[in-house]
Amino acid sequence: MPRTRVIPKINTVNVVYNGDKKSFEVFMESMILDYLNSCSIATSVPHEFVGKVEKI
Repeated sequence: MPRTRVIPKINTVNVVYNGDKKSFEVFMESMILDYLNSCSIATSVPHEFVGKVEKI
């Protein structure tokens, strides 16, 4: 019988960045936007590519 998979809950994240402050802010904004939009990407992407697949 397979063992049930336990997904860990993340409380904190430490990021080390070797760049200037403006680049870091742009990086963090993009990471947050990707996280917030991650659930909508997974449901919409398969529908866009269904008609473009060639059956051989």
